[in-house]
Amino acid sequence: MLLFGATQFLVAQTNVLDSDPIRARKLLVYDLFGGYAGVSANRQVGTFLTDCNCEFTNGGSAGFVAGVMFERLSRSRLTFGTTAGIEFRSIQARFREREGVVQRSVSGQEYTVPVNFLNTADVSLLYATLNPFVKVTAFESMIFRLGPSLSYVASSSLRHEKELLDAEVTFPNGERATVRLADTEGTSVVLQDGPIQELSAFQIGIHGAVGLEFKIGTSFFVGPLLQLTQPLTSLGARGDGFGIRSMQFLVEGKWIL
Repeated sequence: MLLFGATQFLVAQTNVLDSDPIRARKLLVYDLFGGYAGVSANRQVGTFLTDCNCEFTNGGSAGFVAGVMFERLSRSRLTFGTTAGIEFRSIQARFREREGVVQRSVSGQEYTVPVNFLNTADVSLLYATLNPFVKVTAFESMIFRLGPSLSYVASSSLRHEKELLDAEVTFPNGERATVRLADTEGTSVVLQDGPIQELSAFQIGIHGAVGLEFKIGTSFFVGPLLQLTQPLTSLGARGDGFGIRSMQFLVEGKWIL
């Protein structure tokens, strides 16, 4: 009888230890919902052509991003989630060119003289984005995440302006004259202003991020994030591998559901 009681006691202890209530609390699985907003530094990838077959490279500018997010913590300690939002990306690209222009001297003679111009192209794109990701947390508050970037270009614009840089020219006979553009009173002319032609609206890329995450109270998380989005597909046929890389500086806030 005594042996039977001792055996029951040992079995009962083993069951309690196997349940490990402390470990069970650490492996709680929960969902989070929240939002994010921030600014971006954008850089051109590849080249693009305007209607006059002028080639632009190395453009850059700023933009903004905003949206909502959902996360689910798994028992493997990985977090799976996605963001959905809008991104406004813009770039400005420039190049100088020296072009022979026919000008008339004071004496009435016409000469072809070299004149300097500045070409400026402003590109603006509005994206609707969906970015699934896998997130890992290290050192309690540092996070790393990686995933594909899927987007649709909802609207686009491209403005190409050509500006005269030389106010005067010297003719071969020594005369000097003021340079003027034909059919315009100013020193610049708009060569193109409208949506991007032959645009590939559906875009695929990859994004990675690193940031900090702080818990406030029992259910709210907030933190800054640095995210890079690299395009893998071209925005259009008029150019060579044209895309816009975006470095985003974000602030995220989310709640446990």
